[in-house]
Amino acid sequence: MTGRLVVGTAVLVFCAACSAAPAAPPAPAPQPRAQTAAPAAPPTTAAAPGPLRVLLTDDDGWDAGGITAMRGALRDAGYDVTLVAPDGNRSGVGASSDGRTEVEEKDPGVYSVEGMPVDAVRAGLELMRADPPDLVVSGTNLGHNSGTGVVESGTVGAAATAALAGVPAIASSTHQGTSEDDCAATADYVVRLVQALGPELFAPGIVVNVNYPAGDRASEVRVRDPLVVELDGEEMTVPTDGPDDDVDLLDDGVATLTELDVEGGAGASGAVVERLRDVPA
Repeated sequence: MTGRLVVGTAVLVFCAACSAAPAAPPAPAPQPRAQTAAPAAPPTTAAAPGPLRVLLTDDDGWDAGGITAMRGALRDAGYDVTLVAPDGNRSGVGASSDGRTEVEEKDPGVYSVEGMPVDAVRAGLELMRADPPDLVVSGTNLGHNSGTGVVESGTVGAAATAALAGVPAIASSTHQGTSEDDCAATADYVVRLVQALGPELFAPGIVVNVNYPAGDRASEVRVRDPLVVELDGEEMTVPTDGPDDDVDLLDDGVATLTELDVEGGAGASGAVVERLRDVPA
C-alpha cells in the first residue's frame, strides 16, 4: 500500500507540473514584404520648343518707325526678337560695308552699330552666336524696294547677307511710309507670313521680299516672278531682267511678294513664295 501511494503521488505531482508549464508563444504573424518603388516613367512627350528667334535689322536706324512697328508685332506674336541696326539712316547703301560692327546696347535686346545694314547683320549674328537666330527680318523700310532697284537697298543688302550666311531672311518695305503707324499693317502681314511658313521656314540662300502700301491693310497681294540676286563682296547685282518696278501696284493699295534667290541659294524657283500665295493681305 505504501508503494502505491508513493507512485500515485509522484504521478499527481508530474501531471500538476505538466499542467502548470507555460504554453508555447504563438508564432509571429508573417510580415508583409517590403515593396520597392518602381522607377518614374520617362515623359511621353518632348519638351516644347522655344519661341522662334528673330534677328531684326533695317537701313533706317534702330529707332525708326518701321523697325519699331515690326519689333512690336513680332514680339506680340510671341517671337524672341533681338534688334541690331545702324545708329542712323543708311538708306540706299546696298550691300556696302565699312566694317564697324561694335554694338551699343540701347535697351534690353536692342543694339545699334555705327556701320551699315550689312555690318549690323554681321554684328547681330556674332552677338547671337551661342544661340543663332532662326530668321532674319530686315525692315520694315520706309519706302519701297522692288524690281531691279533692290540692288541699291540697304534693307535687301542686309537680308541677302543673312541668306548667304545660312539664315532665311525676309526683307520688308512700306511704300510711302513715314511713321510707326504707317507701318503697322506691313508688320502684321509679315507676322502672318512667318506663321504660315511654320517652324521649318525655308532654305538658306532665299530672301522673301515684301513691298506693302502704307496705312490700311492692302487690298490684295500679287506674287511676282522670282529674281536672282548675286552678292559679290559689296556689289549686289541682278544678272537677268527682273520684274518691273511695283510702284503703280503699291499706289493702288496692292502689296507684292517676290522671291529673291541669292547666288549660292536654291535657284530662282519661286517655291517659297508659292507657299505664301494665299496668306491674307
